[in-house]
Amino acid sequence: MSDATVNPTTTVATATPYCRRCGEVLASTNQPAICLSCGLQYDLARPDTYATHRSSSRWKFWLPGFLLAVLVGTLTYAGCLQTGTEMGWSLFIAVPVCLGAILGYACRVQTWAFAVLGILAIVTVVFTLYIGNLAGIFCGFTLAILFLVPTFVGVLCGVLLRLFLMAGNWDHAWYFRWYVWLIAALPLIGQQLEDRIPRRTEIAVIKTGLTIDATPQEAWNAIMFYEDVEHSPPWLLHLALPQPIRSEGSKQKEGEIVTCFYNCGEIKKRISKVDAPRQLAFNVIDIQMRSENYAKLKDGSFEIEPVGTKQSRITLTTRFERKLRPAFFWEPIEHKVIHTLHGHVLEGMRRKAEGPKADQNPPPPYEPEDSKQYLPRVAENRVEQTRTVAQSKDPSP
Repeated sequence: MSDATVNPTTTVATATPYCRRCGEVLASTNQPAICLSCGLQYDLARPDTYATHRSSSRWKFWLPGFLLAVLVGTLTYAGCLQTGTEMGWSLFIAVPVCLGAILGYACRVQTWAFAVLGILAIVTVVFTLYIGNLAGIFCGFTLAILFLVPTFVGVLCGVLLRLFLMAGNWDHAWYFRWYVWLIAALPLIGQQLEDRIPRRTEIAVIKTGLTIDATPQEAWNAIMFYEDVEHSPPWLLHLALPQPIRSEGSKQKEGEIVTCFYNCGEIKKRISKVDAPRQLAFNVIDIQMRSENYAKLKDGSFEIEPVGTKQSRITLTTRFERKLRPAFFWEPIEHKVIHTLHGHVLEGMRRKAEGPKADQNPPPPYEPEDSKQYLPRVAENRVEQTRTVAQSKDPSP
């Protein structure tokens, strides 16, 4: 039998036809049609429009789309981070959705392969951000978890877009199509819109208490900042926060400025209240670190009250402006990190106040307390202006 049969109208190949683009088996039809997988047109009457064997170069069906998705995910995240003032839905939701959408649209693989490619794309983007100094280890690990669901939602959207275009007989090659670049631009457009939406300033108030075996005066003499604690911090602080080096300046006089040095910058705090041995408060007046993008520190205080005859309760308070959204994901992480920081500082104070006997008993558990304050942005600006005027009139250095 010959390789082809002839009828009065056309010549149709009897060999199994494969798509020249994606390698899928083509439907045997005498009419010009399109590949149901990638949308490429073919005509079995024209041997140059199809292949007679499946291509062995399977990488071309997923690698270009994978690389484009990783490139878009990295550049859009960096663009939103550098140009935006808000770190919210555009940065943490729109970016992974667009990454997944391009992956689902441009790659032609089986369902299980999409799962592998999605996870690999997230890991690659996060690692690229890390080596580009745009994310730390803890932040990168958190991003990888946060990106999971939005990325696979985007993959589903990309696959549906491809199927929709195929249903309309559209030759939907993924490269150089305007809608692909529109998808890539959506996070940047969303970031600009998000920055212009009026939003109340959310001030988080984190309090942590600890009862120690020392008099209020002994506890007062043991007051220290994070940079002054001598014992090693917990692993969470190693990963989530800059590493402290030292602090310079007196904490015992109102108006004094204490400079706290870190491995990536410094923070300046002005002592705003000294009421020995009951309360010491400070305002954060300058931050020279990238961490200000994630949370803007406002102020803090140490409050000491006697408990019985030989015990004192120390309450450490930190107020900061929240900048990370969605709140349901980031807020528990912020509270955990701040309470761990407070517990580390309070334990340092306990060891100093109790002296050698501090090692005889296990550290007591700290008592967390959280609350929020909402301040309209206009009112917040007025408060900042008032503080600036007050500081300019203060004769202290």
